[in-house]
Amino acid sequence: MREAAIVLRRELRSYFVSPIAYVFGVLFLGVQLYFATAGWEDGGQASAAAFFQLMSYLFLLFLPALTMRLWAEERKLGTLELLMTFPVKVSHLIAGKFFAAVAFLALILLLTLGVPITLATYGNLDWGPVIGAYAATILMASAYLAVGMFWSSMTRDQIVAMLLTLVTLAALFLLGFPLFLAFVTEWGIPAWFVDLLEGISPFRYFVSILRGVVDTRDIVYYLCFCGFFLYANYLVLQGRRVKG
Repeated sequence: MREAAIVLRRELRSYFVSPIAYVFGVLFLGVQLYFATAGWEDGGQASAAAFFQLMSYLFLLFLPALTMRLWAEERKLGTLELLMTFPVKVSHLIAGKFFAAVAFLALILLLTLGVPITLATYGNLDWGPVIGAYAATILMASAYLAVGMFWSSMTRDQIVAMLLTLVTLAALFLLGFPLFLAFVTEWGIPAWFVDLLEGISPFRYFVSILRGVVDTRDIVYYLCFCGFFLYANYLVLQGRRVKG
């Protein structure tokens, strides 16, 4: 995995020299902290659960912009063809880029620790669910990243990659949203099919962990979800390598 580690370091370095990463970080943190603390001054109840719930919505909007460049930019600049000529396994390239993006997001999440620390200072905060919620957020963000990487490998146009990722994530999010499921149930669709639709959505498993219930099935789901899209990413890039 030495090659994957080299790619990881290269990608992490690119995040800190790219204005997109800084714009992403500032906007995400600014919007997240604004909405998380908006009700505090008016006497609203400060809730860690609401804070993480909001984060899941923001990732849905912000992560497509972060992932759109991962492969599309390489194709546009012509560096992807160069990478394909190196004696490096495609799986190592994908792993390096994927874990670099996860590490960058983990750093962004680390900067949000001020909110739960503030809640703990002025109230009785149970840190167990908070740690679980951070883990759930990383898992869900990883799933979103895997989807974004796949679509980024399919096109050289970053905007197209972003829009395809956004549409896919929005559809997956809707499948786990209670109001949408209730609306679908009213159509007379069988309950087993509704359960199947809900079972596809990453949002369902995020909410499950957010409640403080750590189920191995939730973790297995995220591992399988990420594995599916990363393998699809592998097939696309391996196909390009074979074609030359």
